Amino acid sequence: MKSKARYFIGKFIELILTLFVVSLLVFAAFSIIPGDAARIMLGPNASEAQVNLLRAQMGLDKPLIARYGSWLLGIITFNPGTSYAFNMSVSELIGQRLPVTVGMSAIAMLMVIVISYPLAVVSARKPGRLGDQICSVIGHILFAIPPYAASLLLILLAGSVFSLITVGNYVSPSDDFIGYVGCLLLPSFAIALPKIAMSFKFLRSSIIEQRTSDYVRTSKSHGLSDLKILVRHVLPNSNVSSITIISIILSDILGGSLIVEQVFNLPGLGRLLLMAIDRRDFPLLSGIVFYLAFITVILYFLSDIAASLADPRIRLK
Repeated sequence: MKSKARYFIGKFIELILTLFVVSLLVFAAFSIIPGDAARIMLGPNASEAQVNLLRAQMGLDKPLIARYGSWLLGIITFNPGTSYAFNMSVSELIGQRLPVTVGMSAIAMLMVIVISYPLAVVSARKPGRLGDQICSVIGHILFAIPPYAASLLLILLAGSVFSLITVGNYVSPSDDFIGYVGCLLLPSFAIALPKIAMSFKFLRSSIIEQRTSDYVRTSKSHGLSDLKILVRHVLPNSNVSSITIISIILSDILGGSLIVEQVFNLPGLGRLLLMAIDRRDFPLLSGIVFYLAFITVILYFLSDIAASLADPRIRLK
């Protein structure tokens, strides 16, 4: 029990330190971006006095450390300031766009698990056979297709050839939840395709590795069937690898959705991020990047905890 508590406390301290370093990197990166936000907002015809006055109102004339402290306090309290370009709370803007990005990521992750896990189990039961070879070839093909290319192909097939969808027709979950899920299915599938191949390959390798272990031979000698060995022993012992790869894929999906939503013309964080970059909107830009990084760090933290619960030996290392 003490070792478990020490492990969890240590991981939590690592989480806090990681987030602190991420905040420093985010603030430093966007503080050195060329371009004056005040000058961009006022236009080229504004006088120097007008620009300096706006910079003072925006707090851009303060020392870098003071600006970082103020920004970090706002990030911690989920109030990172007001967007220069939209004159709205950054939290409110992110909250409006978050359902698109998070919804696509969640649906894509569900597709990855539902499709890749059964394929990996079926393929790993008889490695080297025709079914396994076909699955492997399909996996290599899917892995080679980037999400934006898959998006264009799906739009062409589903939107133009079969006339199944209207691209860019976004439905808010508060208006129609079924319609909301429906409009995100195709972009989610475009994100999921290469991740299905990645998950399939890792899970298949893990299951095959476990099936060659001594405990499997011992179980067979006791008369257990292959199916019982697979369900009772092989799959549970593959959970650590599964948890690790799923956390990596989920964080990758979250970043990939920013590109795909541009292709499908969806009002998610990707479009908001591009607008913030174009207008040098530091509060909005840093808020989006930090919160996305925050979600990624939390995912890895949770995967470490879940892996330690699945395999207690991890806590002893």
